[in-house]
Amino acid sequence: MTQAHRPDRIQQAMLRRLDRTLQEQYHQSLAEVLAELRIRNVLTEYEPTAETIFNVLLHTNILGQGTSPSVRSMRGAMERFVRGSYGFCSRCGKPIPASVLGDDPTATVCPNCS
Repeated sequence: MTQAHRPDRIQQAMLRRLDRTLQEQYHQSLAEVLAELRIRNVLTEYEPTAETIFNVLLHTNILGQGTSPSVRSMRGAMERFVRGSYGFCSRCGKPIPASVLGDDPTATVCPNCS
């Protein structure tokens, strides 16, 4: 990820997008999902970092195969972020501009390749 990408802002944009998607499609907020994970003792932190949330959601398979395409695309973005490949075009390998990722945190291609 290039220095132009602000990881904290991108992570927050991803979580906001995930929250909107969950509310629109499942009528459940991200806060409610996290509360359920705390009840199950899967998530123990009261205010976890975005990266902790990503890891917990990925490892508990909350955003699994049975979810909608938009939730699966968020899962893919979170996986790329955790792996360190987030923010690079899947076609040409060049960095995706931060402005594009800010508008669509699930973007996988740069403007030249789209």
